[in-house]
Amino acid sequence: MINQLLLICSSIIIYEFIRFINLKNIIKINIKIYKKIIKLFTFKNVSDFRKEKLILNYSKSLLIVSIKIFAILISIFIFMFILNFFSNSFLNLLISILGIVEMFFIFIIYHKLRNKINAKL
Repeated sequence: MINQLLLICSSIIIYEFIRFINLKNIIKINIKIYKKIIKLFTFKNVSDFRKEKLILNYSKSLLIVSIKIFAILISIFIFMFILNFFSNSFLNLLISILGIVEMFFIFIIYHKLRNKINAKL
């Protein structure tokens, strides 16, 4: 029972954390930079010096955005490990198929409820 409560609370906290950090936009920026790098390689009439400068700038941007994504994921994992101190079998529930399905449904239900509440405001 404690595992289920921890799962519900952690799902809601992670959902709100992801929305607060705006992870979706960070991932979109990451993909956009990858597309720019790939597009740069297809240009034939751009000088090599210009390509080198652009690749260096894109690489710096890509590194910064990737570190942000990595830091967000690490903070979520650390949060999960901290919750594991409350119940030793919490991580076993998260790793299991049943735990993944439960977390998925909790995310969906919370997302729908949150949208309905925000629509009424």
